[in-house]
Amino acid sequence: MDAKDGSAAGTAAREPLKISARDAYRLWARSYDDAPNAVISLVDRHLEIPSGLVIDVACGTGRWVERTGGFGVDMSIEMLARRPGRVAQADARRLPFADGVADITLCILALGYVWPAEDAVAELHRITRHGGLIIAADLHPAAIAAGWTRSFRDGGVIYEIENRPYRPDGAVDLYFGEPERAIYERAGKAEIAEEVRRIPAVWMKRWRR
Repeated sequence: MDAKDGSAAGTAAREPLKISARDAYRLWARSYDDAPNAVISLVDRHLEIPSGLVIDVACGTGRWVERTGGFGVDMSIEMLARRPGRVAQADARRLPFADGVADITLCILALGYVWPAEDAVAELHRITRHGGLIIAADLHPAAIAAGWTRSFRDGGVIYEIENRPYRPDGAVDLYFGEPERAIYERAGKAEIAEEVRRIPAVWMKRWRR
């Protein structure tokens, strides 16, 4: 399954072309927000962000930056350009923020792109104030083991994004529900909606600095 748009792995006639996250989002940026997305729907239903200064690491097109009025960084300048705001281009392993500046730090659907992921997690800790909140989430290793991929179509080509399974201790497993079933049905994939609901799609962890 494509971890972003809910398409099933193996349904395409041609083999996906595997590319890096940087190259992938350069291509995907122009259409990323255009279609309903089952994984983002699932994260949205569970992502409760308290008030305070929010920094969204790997913010993509800046959806949560816009919602919270916070700041965001992402490695892809093309993704950032889709929704300009208080954002900057940066590597999650070397964030351009002082120590302890954020009340809440987010890193959503990105740690599998960062190797080693622990380097990015250390940066999340560094920029979050003592007592502040860190919230991270990503595609579940069980979903990857079941054959789900992070992939998309562009110009008739299917691209699969390089990704490594990662799940920290203390994370909660999230499963697709009725809202995500509706996304599958609208995409003409009702036949696999029940199958994917049995597999943890995303992990999420919330912890205090």
